[in-house]
Amino acid sequence: MDNKEINMSNQNDPKFVNSRFKIFIAFFAITIAVLYLILSSFNSATTSYLSVEEALNESENSKSSLGVIGKLVPDSFRRSTDGLTAYFSIKDDLSEKQLSVSYSGEIGEIFFNENAEIIIQGIIQNDGIFLTNTLSIKCPSKYVDMEDKDDYS
Repeated sequence: MDNKEINMSNQNDPKFVNSRFKIFIAFFAITIAVLYLILSSFNSATTSYLSVEEALNESENSKSSLGVIGKLVPDSFRRSTDGLTAYFSIKDDLSEKQLSVSYSGEIGEIFFNENAEIIIQGIIQNDGIFLTNTLSIKCPSKYVDMEDKDDYS
């Protein structure tokens, strides 16, 4: 090998290593960015659900959005005259504390019974009413075997 060939091979190696290094850095940066976006969206999308008593205690300390699970207080459900807002109260099994709820949204054929868990997300206003536009109902009779279904009838 003469000097020209040695010089040319030395000049090609840094370019190859340099381009590999750039690709690695770009891949690493993209991976870090994607992981950050996934983690930040996951944290903002998850809500921890509280009991009625925990939500009432938490509302004194925070004005952030809460998720609450409770059961309908009998005879507390009523609709506004325009039919677009529902008012009701929920409570826990273990506590007698009640949370008044104002739900604005599609009411449709929402089925409440005393065994159903009502799952809501929103904020507790200064007047103590929980304002929500997210409502789900988890009826235990949907998740019970046919033998146990008679217990909920």
